[in-house]
Amino acid sequence: MQTIHDQKPDSIIREVRCLKEDNAAEYGFDVRLIAAAAQLQQRQHPERMVTRILTDAEKAHGKQPLTRPVTENEL
Repeated sequence: MQTIHDQKPDSIIREVRCLKEDNAAEYGFDVRLIAAAAQLQQRQHPERMVTRILTDAEKAHGKQPLTRPVTENEL
């Protein structure tokens, strides 16, 4: 088994592109279906999501995080 350190950067990029292509093909290359599936995964596994934590200064000026929960109606 190869580790990431053993692989050339080009092979990693190729592998990522193949995964993206396979995922898109699974949803018929329909960007709305791909996005809906991604949002469903995000809701099912919120512990895997990275969200930006606002600083106290940003909170004081009323800024909001860049991400927000997506409701079922938005899909």
